[in-house]
Amino acid sequence: MDRAIEVLELMTGDNVRYPFDNFVCSSVIVGFCKIGKPEVAVRFFENCMNSGALKPNVVTYTALLSSFNLLGKFDEGCELVYSMKKEGLALDAILYSCWILGYFRNGCLMEALRKYREMLERGINPDTVSYTVLIDGFSKEGSVGKVVGFLKKMLKDGVMPNVITYTAIMLGFCKEGKFEKAFRLFKEVQDMGIEVDEFMYATLIDGACRKGDFDCVFHLLDGMEKKGIKPSVVTYNIVINGLCKVGRTSEADNVFKEVAGDIITYSTLLYGYTEEGNIKGIIKTKEKLEKSGLCMDVVACNILIKAFFMVGAFEDARALYQAMPEMDLNADSITYCTMIDGYCKVGRIEEALEVFDEYRVSLVSSVACYNCIISGLCKQGMVDMAIQVIIELGEKGFILDMGISMMLIRAAFSQMGAVGVMNFVSYLGFKGDLLFLI
Repeated sequence: MDRAIEVLELMTGDNVRYPFDNFVCSSVIVGFCKIGKPEVAVRFFENCMNSGALKPNVVTYTALLSSFNLLGKFDEGCELVYSMKKEGLALDAILYSCWILGYFRNGCLMEALRKYREMLERGINPDTVSYTVLIDGFSKEGSVGKVVGFLKKMLKDGVMPNVITYTAIMLGFCKEGKFEKAFRLFKEVQDMGIEVDEFMYATLIDGACRKGDFDCVFHLLDGMEKKGIKPSVVTYNIVINGLCKVGRTSEADNVFKEVAGDIITYSTLLYGYTEEGNIKGIIKTKEKLEKSGLCMDVVACNILIKAFFMVGAFEDARALYQAMPEMDLNADSITYCTMIDGYCKVGRIEEALEVFDEYRVSLVSSVACYNCIISGLCKQGMVDMAIQVIIELGEKGFILDMGISMMLIRAAFSQMGAVGVMNFVSYLGFKGDLLFLI
């Protein structure tokens, strides 16, 4: 792949004038998107444009817009569409679908709806993909009313839904807790002769997990296998996550035996055992993870650090925290909070302060880290230092959690008395009636 990219870049260099046409350019861009290389697709397009060998059409622009969506550069994607309009290029249903999808991914539901209406005003008829994008977008937001409305409009226009469309509708029903409707639609889809796939089963399985109906979950898994659909690790992770959430992590572990898990599988099991306080389960899962050879991510590190604190393996927690940069992982607010809170709970305040100092010089910004250290300092009777931290918190424009505020005021009262607390509260600009809550 790297060699192929080098060749493509050479072909658009100053000394080479390969006759790229729009079809070739679009095909290459789409190809790079499909293999998860949208940044290469954008670079390839820019090289083609700079070489003067390309005059993009709507197909090329649609492929490029898809690349910008995948890269999270939606504003640049919008600029691309606006430049198309200025050039007088006719937009089609495929491009509008891609554009609307970008708005949904950025949480701009009303703007997505406006683009759909603009599409109709331009006389462009939505196709199956267009309607599916709209249905999927509103389903993920739980707007089932709009979803049903679009389905009716779709059928009225003579546009036939496909398995992806129906899966999106089922997702909406499940998100609203209407699992029975989702399951009924599932049966109707099969009666229509539409071949169901793993994604549809996974959507229903997730809905059944949310409902806590694990008999239905395992019934659906059996149904998949009878249809010759082998559940992937994604589907198994949904089941494992559902069981862990209701305190049935040991059962989830048994499900895990049927699949080669990924880092999400291990993280979910570690989280489940940690929440249950199951030390044996934590140790067993940690050992399996180490043997698996999987690369850790930040989520897995955070869960494992919390688990280490739970079993009293403080040095292991510190070692993993310090090893994160070597794994090309940056500590996030949860990492810092877990470390600070873990040390504070066992009275190791000096080590908590060390981690807090590391947080302060990082690029992470979180009031939760301040809450953790202030709480720990108050419990250790280190009120003066806690006050200094809260002053710094205010200077950064953060607002302290009310519960931590009351803890600090109580600790200050026990050391400084009422007059000292009054001066402290006045200095921070708190309301006087807050004192009556002491």
